[in-house]
Amino acid sequence: MTDRTTPAANGLAADLGQNIRVARKAQNISLRELARRAGISGSALSQIETGKTRPTVKTAYEIARQLGVTLTDLSAGVSSPGGAGFHAATGLFPPPAGQGDVVRDGLVAHMRQAVEFIPREAQQVVDLQGGEQFRVISGHSLPGANCLLLTYEPGAVSPPGEEFVRHAGHEFNYLAAGRLVIEVGTQRFELKPGDTLTFPATTPHRLSNPWAETAELVCVFVSAPGPRTEVTS
Repeated sequence: MTDRTTPAANGLAADLGQNIRVARKAQNISLRELARRAGISGSALSQIETGKTRPTVKTAYEIARQLGVTLTDLSAGVSSPGGAGFHAATGLFPPPAGQGDVVRDGLVAHMRQAVEFIPREAQQVVDLQGGEQFRVISGHSLPGANCLLLTYEPGAVSPPGEEFVRHAGHEFNYLAAGRLVIEVGTQRFELKPGDTLTFPATTPHRLSNPWAETAELVCVFVSAPGPRTEVTS
């Protein structure tokens, strides 16, 4: 079970708010404009960027979508589409800004052919609203897929309240520990350890843990090319 009391020993606490700010500025998008695109107020985005509040999973998804990156990218500090964060196996970083797309694309291509080892202590960990935490367990050498270890404390609901979330791509979910409810459209699934659930992420869905034990879910997001889809409740 994930130990959330000693994050330094179990992973790197990603500064999601700061990474959002860096990505936004790298793309020359104003705070007010990104907030408008993401469907939140400018003050709400400012509080997220400064670390005063944590975004819900729905808001985090939408901010990442509007920046053209993934939640995995944001946790690693990737500032622009097609960029790359620290490569744990080789120690490579993306080239400095201004050195050109050819160099940057070459680095990404190299990383996708690499064997990538990410020790637990180097994995990025992000806490979100609603009692949800995600740990990035995949790197940049797995094109088209993001692998997360999601932790849901007792009573956690993601997204909070009665809202549902939807986004581009597909999801594969494997419950490693505890129990978890995943609602997909009008269907309700109660997962126990070892159960799997796959669905198109464009279908409205939400996850909740109404039980007294912490749940851990391995989730693989497979991206889908094409026009962006709206994240709605």
